[in-house]
Order: sequence, then structure tokens, then C-alpha cells
Amino acid sequence: MKKISKPFLPIYILTLLAIGIFIVNCKFSFADNKKPEKDSITFGAEKKPSIKKPDQFESFRNVFADIADQVIPTVVSVTSTKIDTIIYRDPFHQFFWGSPFEEFFGRPRQQQEEPEERQEERRTSGVGSGVIVSKDGYILTNYHVVGDADEITVETYNEREFEAEIVGVDSLSDVAGIKIREKVNDLPVAYLGDSDKLRPGDWVMAVGNPFNLSSTVTTGIVSALGRHQSGISMYQNFIQTDAAINPGNSGGALVNIEGELIGINTMIYTRSGGYMGIGFAIPINMARRIMEQLIYKGSVSRGWLGVQISDIDHAMKEALGLKTRKGVLINDVFNGQPAQKAGIKTGDVILTIDGIETKDANSLRNTVASITPGKKVPVEIIRNGKKMTLDVTLASRDEKEIEKLSSKEKETEESKPAEVDVTKKVGFKVGNLSKELRDRLGLDAKEKGIVVLDISPSSWAARKGLRKYDIIKKVKVQNNDFVMVDDVKVFKKVVSRAKSNDSILLYVERERNSFFIAFKVE
Repeated sequence: MKKISKPFLPIYILTLLAIGIFIVNCKFSFADNKKPEKDSITFGAEKKPSIKKPDQFESFRNVFADIADQVIPTVVSVTSTKIDTIIYRDPFHQFFWGSPFEEFFGRPRQQQEEPEERQEERRTSGVGSGVIVSKDGYILTNYHVVGDADEITVETYNEREFEAEIVGVDSLSDVAGIKIREKVNDLPVAYLGDSDKLRPGDWVMAVGNPFNLSSTVTTGIVSALGRHQSGISMYQNFIQTDAAINPGNSGGALVNIEGELIGINTMIYTRSGGYMGIGFAIPINMARRIMEQLIYKGSVSRGWLGVQISDIDHAMKEALGLKTRKGVLINDVFNGQPAQKAGIKTGDVILTIDGIETKDANSLRNTVASITPGKKVPVEIIRNGKKMTLDVTLASRDEKEIEKLSSKEKETEESKPAEVDVTKKVGFKVGNLSKELRDRLGLDAKEKGIVVLDISPSSWAARKGLRKYDIIKKVKVQNNDFVMVDDVKVFKKVVSRAKSNDSILLYVERERNSFFIAFKVE
């Protein structure tokens, strides 16, 4: 075998590499020209999956599609536009009028003219949904969709566009009624169901225009009923659902498996701004009642009992000697109002009104509001452990009058200054209302009660909401009656009866609002 000399070795290796690269390129370039013949390849399996399905499935598979066919035409897109007039003035006018060097060279600057004003319309639009409830163009939607609108445009599923006007709005329930201005009589109409028949777990479908995506359908179930959010001054009795609801769904339809309208989608719980599995709808029975009043009368009238109320927690239940937490505690009764005239007193627990059970404060509020003002209704209460029924003639709710009643001053007698430390037993220190305390708290010279001077943050009373400078009016120890407290000595005597783990109920006033607080003895 002939040996290759060292000087020629690199050239030999490079030559072999070049030949190899040439062969590879040729191979792939030839392969690229070889394409398979049309229809020579079979794509996908020859047989569809063999899946056993129960007979019920065949009848269920098209249910939601059939519901959508019926409901989508009744849901419209609602575009509300707010128009503001903006006035502009040139902020730099004074800097560019005449020459800036005129005064420097001793020549007076030219007399300035007032800058010219310029007006411009600013239009802000938002998109929501609505449900057609009559052939001649009445549409049910949310107050927050159209409440501030100067112009309203409605677009149907088949791209018909109409101008609409507000018939009436109710901010307390977030319900609004609008009507198409053009004369129409052929619109598809939603069938109004009965939301009182709903149960948690029922199938539902939400139809609307989330993020301006028209005629969107989502499905889910009824997650809960009677939902409400604390801290919001609204009449709330929401249907909770996990059907996807997003911004733009507001005012749209929530229907049951029969295609019946059972709710108006109105709000979502979210931390991201979008769907998180919790949406809320106004029950159609509530929305319809309000809508009819808006259409026929232009306003909503609600029953008024004339009380301040609160829910009953476990400590209150024990202090009041109740068997269950069902019922609503009366915190205060307004003088001259229906409850006071009928004999209802502070500390009473309402069980039913007009035969309807009142499980909590929200349900009582909604029930009273739904009763026609002027109607005489039976109210079942518990007072000092005994049941009784009183007849109450409800008045009409007047927001301005309620505000006056809430801010009224109460006439009471002055108490002498004194202090009693009962921190070890109840977790706070109390004192009589001295002149200095009255002045500091803005109280009348005749105000009755004792004041919380200091409270341990870790005490049961603090955890239940008692604060420094709260005014204690009454006190009740478990298995005992209410006692008015106008002196700390009385309070100390009553509290001394309490044993470890007993419940104590306080009737408290804070910033002219009265309520109950219950807690366990330390």
C-alpha cells in the first residue's frame, strides 16, 4: 500500500470532505423532487372510535344547540353612548403672543387678546346585552349598561340596527327597561320562566355579547341561590352560576334547560377582570316585577317596615335563647314608622313576614320591598323566648325620609362620670359619658349609655366588631333579660352574672347607627 506524504495529507482530507458534501446535496435534492401521487396516502383511522353511549345521551346531545337556536334571536347587543362637551383654551397663548424680546428692548408688548375657546364633543361608548321581552320592542337590561347613556343603539342577531330610548331605570336593583323607537311588531320574544323554581345544580345557559363578541353561548349550572354582597346598597337576591360570564354579558339572558328566561346576567366575581367561575344574575321574577313598574308607572315603589336589622350569629343565638340562627334581629325601630306603630321593639327577632320565612337580613329586606305599600301583613316574631304575631301596615320606601330618620338625634338623660375596668371578664374598659367625652364624640347632653374607653384587640368583643368609643345602650347576659345601662355600675353588676363561656349581647350605637354585638365571656 502506497503511503501518502505528510504535505499532501490536508489536501487529501479536504478533497474527501468536498466529495461527501456533494453526494449528500445531490441525494437530498433528488429526494425533494420525488412527491407522492395524489390520493396515494390514507389520512386518519378507517373506523371511528367505538364508544358506548347510554340511550339518554342521544336525546341530550343536541339540547344546548336547540336551546341556543331559540334563545339567541331574543338577545340583542346594546351600545350605550355618553356625550360630554369639552371646552378647550390654548394654555400657551400668553407665551406666543407678540415677541418675547419687546419688553427687553424697552418696547411695550402688544396687548394680548383672550384665547379663543373651542368646544368639542367627547363620545364614550360601552357595549352590553339586552333581552327582548315584547314584540313591539321592549328590552330588559341592566341599569349599569344604559343608566347614563345619551344615545342607545340596539343590534339584533340578524344585524338589524335600531335606536332605543330609556323607559325607566332602577339603580337599587340594577334593572333597566329600554324600547326601540321605530315601530316594530315582529321581534322574537323570550319566554319568561319562574326563577322561584330553580335549584342548585340545575343546568343553565348564558347568552350575550362578552367583549363585543355577539351571540355567545356558554353553559353551566346554578351554583347557589339568594346570593348577596355586603357593603353594597342594593336589593340583591342573585342566582350564582358557573356559566362563563364576562364584561359585555351584562343584561344578557340566563335560561334554563327548557329555554325559559330565568335571570338577567349582571355581574361577576373576578380578580383578573375576566371569568373566574363565579357569575351572578338577577332572578327574572324580581327583574320582571321591577320592569313592569318602570314601564307602567315610570318608577319603583317598595314596602317599608321602618327598622334597622342584622343577621344572627352563634353568640347572638345563645344570648337570645334561640334554637336556630334563622330569623332577623331588630337593631332599632324608627319612631312613627310601621314597625313602631305595630308594636315591634328593639331586640325582637322576625321569623316570617306575610307568611314568607326570613332566613337572614337580606331576605327580609327583599321580601319587604316586594310587598305593595299600604298592605297589612302578619309578622311573626320572638320576644323574650316567646312567639307572637303582629299585624303591620307597610309604608312606601322614601330614601330622603330614611336618611333623615337615620341621622336623627335621640333625647336622653346625662350620666355621671365614672370608669369601671371589666377587661378581665369581657376584654374592654367602659366609662360614663363625661362632658369631655360628649364634646369629643359630638353627643347631646342628654345622651344615655356608657362608652367603651379601651378594648383588647384579641378579645372576643373586638373580634365581633366592638370598637373604642362605641356607646353601649343595653346589655343581656345569656338566660337573662335585657338591661338598660346608663351607668357603669349597672353594667358591671349585669356582667358579673356572666359565667365563663356565657354569651353576652350588647346593644350599641356608633355614629348614630344602632346594632347588636354578641360575644363569649373570656
